[in-house]
Amino acid sequence: MKNPKTKEELFRRKAESYLICFNHGCPQHEHCLRWQVGQYVNPKQTVVNCVNPYYAPAAEGHCDLYRDDQPVTMPVGMKEHFYYDMPARIAQKIKQALIDHNCRATYYHYHNGTRPISPDYEAFIRQTCQRFGWTQPLQFDSTIEDYVWEEI
Repeated sequence: MKNPKTKEELFRRKAESYLICFNHGCPQHEHCLRWQVGQYVNPKQTVVNCVNPYYAPAAEGHCDLYRDDQPVTMPVGMKEHFYYDMPARIAQKIKQALIDHNCRATYYHYHNGTRPISPDYEAFIRQTCQRFGWTQPLQFDSTIEDYVWEEI
């Protein structure tokens, strides 16, 4: 399938592999991305990856698996300008801290722009830069409006 052009195409595609939710009793379900995607599951698909419908925190409205169904603007890529003005000693420490936080492969997904940087991970990047003394504005390669599918 090519890149999805509509929300429906995107959600149908995500329903094939995303952790979805069918808990209609959850007070947050109408605005949860996992529940929204669950509405697009192919009825011919015999097995799906889903949240336990009896998961207690969900019933109480405190589900840590909740994902807001509103798209947000996220930075993409740290290749072109991110390290441009940084002294090499600071840039190397920041890079190593970001690799240590996840792993080398995940770092390069963010670095190369193949994965958008979630708001939580962007905050972590900013904190890491400040921790190593870089207080200048950060310059990511571009931005994209997308859903925050997962938090890191």
